[in-house]
Amino acid sequence: MKVAVIQMSPVFLDKTASWKKLKMLILEAIEEGASIITWGETIIPGYPIWMGLTDSARWNNPDQKRAYSTYVREAVALDDPIVEEMSNISSEHKVMLMGGILEKEGSSVYATLLTIGFEGEILGRHRKIKPTFDERLLWADGDIEGLRTYETPEGRIGGLNCWENWIPLTRAALHQEGEMIHVAVWPGSYSLTKDISKFMALEGRSWILSACGVYRGEDLGHLSLEDFPMRDEILKAGGIHSGGSLIVNPNGEVIAGPLPDYEEGILYAEVDRRTVLEERQNFDYSGHYSRPDILKLSKSNK
Repeated sequence: MKVAVIQMSPVFLDKTASWKKLKMLILEAIEEGASIITWGETIIPGYPIWMGLTDSARWNNPDQKRAYSTYVREAVALDDPIVEEMSNISSEHKVMLMGGILEKEGSSVYATLLTIGFEGEILGRHRKIKPTFDERLLWADGDIEGLRTYETPEGRIGGLNCWENWIPLTRAALHQEGEMIHVAVWPGSYSLTKDISKFMALEGRSWILSACGVYRGEDLGHLSLEDFPMRDEILKAGGIHSGGSLIVNPNGEVIAGPLPDYEEGILYAEVDRRTVLEERQNFDYSGHYSRPDILKLSKSNK
């Protein structure tokens, strides 16, 4: 089964234009025969890159409040036409889509890993359970609803957002549901993906699809100062997130990626259940190498 990892730069803070760009890359991956297609964290409408580059925690600052309002305006509800179009593409081409959106519910926004099944159904939305550092000024805490796996022809698939991939218990929650293919979505940096992607592959004896974005200060020139008052400050920042997408096999070997820094493109690989089972012959920590009678993970909605 062929998988595709899209590495792209969004049209920052423009959900419609970002989706148009992502859709073209999804259709390109479909033309290349991909059955599972993934992309980076909150690619629609973009990761909040200004938070670490401006005085984002300053109380009651009008520029920060304006940027936040624009960000929320461009977030995507699950009944948004963009999600409907994703579902239509999945249904028409019998592909699974799994990637990051900024999800809106009410006036709160979430870093959501959206999964759309081969028949176009929304299988799940995994909201990042605990935003990282300055993300907490924007994103609400997630829940356990999407912390699960889904069936594919070559084994169950699951995924996590960014530094959730470093949390042993979130990984264990997916392992105990039989995960064989793991999607890890990131803002974008090889320093974020290079170690943990290999580690997760070896730990779970799983296929790892690490999908990243690309962010450059100069890409923000389309924004108005009215919508994004710190535009000129970010324009001077140069490179911010350089990519770092990878595909790693269950033996811990990188078989696709990384692309050159700040390059957009698509990584491809063939994944299969047999390789997972072969590598789990000597180590299967949620199977024959586990001791659920003495060590067990439980999940709670509380």
